[in-house]
Amino acid sequence: MFPPPDKMVVGITGGIACGKSTVCKRFEELNWQVISTDSLAHNFLEFDQEVIDQILDRFGSAMKDKRGNIDKTQLAKVIFLSPSERAWLERLLHPKVREKWVSSIKISSHSHFIVELPLLFENDLGSLFTKTLSVYTSQNNQFLRLQKRNLSNSEITLRLNAQLSVDEKSKRADYVILGEGNDHFIDQQIKLFLSFL
Repeated sequence: MFPPPDKMVVGITGGIACGKSTVCKRFEELNWQVISTDSLAHNFLEFDQEVIDQILDRFGSAMKDKRGNIDKTQLAKVIFLSPSERAWLERLLHPKVREKWVSSIKISSHSHFIVELPLLFENDLGSLFTKTLSVYTSQNNQFLRLQKRNLSNSEITLRLNAQLSVDEKSKRADYVILGEGNDHFIDQQIKLFLSFL
């Protein structure tokens, strides 16, 4: 049975550049154990030889950086340009990532968890969580934040289109936090959310 009855497991999602990491950091400061599925995926890309070999078999040695590792920037460009390649990579990584965070929660002595999962609703994983929370910001704000990450407008559009809209994620979530404003505003929203739990 998952989540275990003695553990609170909250899934945090939201669009790219909506402020998920900021919200997760605040929960961490409140002694929640935070698991980033993006970080887990990066670890598999860096250290899992089976994953590395399959990626190089599919895309060739051009996918290596100067140190011989998977070039994550190059890989991102390929998968966001091609839905079929993105689907292939997700089929490779997602089961491994899910098994990792589920098993780590099961064996942990901690009782409160946040799992940051950008594609929570896209992959229909709501049943794995006690509650789901979506971090919201306007699409205009997403664009501005992503431009600061040196992405072109076409790259931004491709990435936004690869996920459900922020509006749709918010409709599906149990709770919504506005990922704008100062830390105090974020803290007040988290405090309200915790009061509902």
